[in-house]
Formats: sequence, C-alpha cells, structure tokens
Amino acid sequence: MRWPIQVMVSNVINDVLFGHRYTHKDCQQLMNYVGDLNKYLDLCTNSMAIMIGLGFPFLANLPWIGWHVFGKFKHGMEQVNRYIVNSVDRILADYDVEDEPICFVQAYAQKMASNENLDKVNLMATCADFFMGGQETTTTTLRWAMLLFAKHPVIQDKMRAEVHAVVGKDRIPEIADQVQMPYARACGLELQRYCNILVTNIMRVTTRDVEIRGQKIPAGTWVNGDIHYLMANDPSFENSEEFRPERYIAEDGKTLRKELVERTIPFSIGKRECPGKGIASVQLFLGLTATFQHFKISPRVGQEIDLEPGPGVMLLPKPQRLLIE
Repeated sequence: MRWPIQVMVSNVINDVLFGHRYTHKDCQQLMNYVGDLNKYLDLCTNSMAIMIGLGFPFLANLPWIGWHVFGKFKHGMEQVNRYIVNSVDRILADYDVEDEPICFVQAYAQKMASNENLDKVNLMATCADFFMGGQETTTTTLRWAMLLFAKHPVIQDKMRAEVHAVVGKDRIPEIADQVQMPYARACGLELQRYCNILVTNIMRVTTRDVEIRGQKIPAGTWVNGDIHYLMANDPSFENSEEFRPERYIAEDGKTLRKELVERTIPFSIGKRECPGKGIASVQLFLGLTATFQHFKISPRVGQEIDLEPGPGVMLLPKPQRLLIE
C-alpha cells in the first residue's frame, strides 16, 4: 500500500507548492520523484548511524564516520532536490509578481520582491521541507491506518457509515465535511496518537541561560521535547495502549474533547511546531475518508495483523498482505 498512498500524498503537496496536480496518465515524472524520495527516506528511517548522529552531531566532522552518519544523507537529499529545483525554476520563469499567485512558489516570489531576507535558496529549502517532512509522515500514518482498521473492523465500519451518511457513496469527501464527521476526525487523532511514528523530536538548543521549575539550563544545551513519550504515557489517555477513537468524542456525540485534542501533539507544540501541520491534517482526513468510503480492508484468511513497528528513526509498519474489497 505504500506506493499508491505516497503518490496520492505527493500529488496533493505538488498541487499546493507548484499549482499542478498530475493525472493517472501523466504522473510518471511524479512517480520517478517518489521513487528517488523512497530511497532517500529508507536510508534516513532505517539507518541507526543517522539516528546516532541526531544525538551526537559532532560525528559529522569525523572522517569515514561522518560519511556514514551524514554524507549518505546529504547525497540522497541532493538527488531528491533536483525535482524541486526544476519545478521552482519552471514556475519562476513564467511568473510575473504582479499577477495573483495560485500556488506557494508564486506567493513566495511575491514576498521575495519586497523582502530582501527572502531568496530562491530559502524558497527551495522550504519546498523540500514540505515534501520530505510531509510526504513520508502522512504516508506512514495512512499505512498504519490500513493495518489498524483491518484489525478493528467495528471501528472501520463505524467510520465508513459516517462518511456514507454525510457525503454518500459517490461524492468525494471535502475538508468542509469534517464538521459533520466527528468520528472520522477522532479516528485521525487516535491514529496520530497511537501510531506515534517519530521516535525522537527534532533537537533544539537553548540560546540563553534559563530556569524551569528550579532546574537551571545553561545556554547552548541540547533540548529534546519528547512528544513520543508524552502521547504514549500521558495519563489523560486512559488505557493508552488501546486503539480507541471514541476517547475523543464528547458526551454530546457531535464534538471532540478539547482537552484531549490539545494533548495530541504529533506536530510538536509552540512556535516551532511543524509548519506542514495544516496540509498534513487535511491529507490525513481526506485520505482516510476517501479510502474507506469505497473500500473494505481486512486481514487475509488466517493472518494476524502485526502491529510491532520496525526499528529506525521513524516507526514504520512491517510489510503485510491485506484483502481489499
């Protein structure tokens, strides 16, 4: 299921960034990019050397070790970035900043014209962040969704019934529909909380001496907000080891419990939270509802769904065969 999910997610990001959505017949260029991105992300998520390097960045300066920690990482990024460079160059060559922007690159180009602190290098880096940060995380969450809904058919059927009640079986779900789909929204939140795919958050560094609850933290200290531990062990999530979307539904059955929504932090929190949060949330909602609107996903006869993740920087589901009807 990884490949079709990735192409779908990448196509949404491509539309937002570059104003173009590929069709099934002309998506070869996007598929080639997704293939290159897969190789790069597999290297990142399955490499223990890179995981160690995130905790000890000085290793990048050591010969031989530095190549295995960050050299391969950098080389893979350069391969992936070629698609982004070509796409940005193509759009900027034909765009007049006086025209109304229809995509992120054009909007950024308008800002560059009036802000000397913005440039093309920053633009390409931002596009790369959206693609590489949002593509694999959303894809991985949706892959986990296939396994979890196959393992919990009652939850799957309940969400499908809500989708059919709101949009029917023919109309494609839209983001505006989520107001009438509290259970689908709860399923998305519970997926993000339960799957908890990031082993470690991005490291930060204190810029000055600070004291928190009597603990002095000097400037230059590496800090990691452990969102993985929080979502797995926060006592607010009763029986947190269970996959139970109902925990988010308020007593009225129509709204979500605000206190639990606020404690679900897959994108981190504060000013440094993931800038792709909005896009990722939309992709997850639309991907979930559109998939289960049309398909029933079950384990193969005699097969047990394995929910034990593989090791790596990101907790990926193990490849498994599913029955799709």
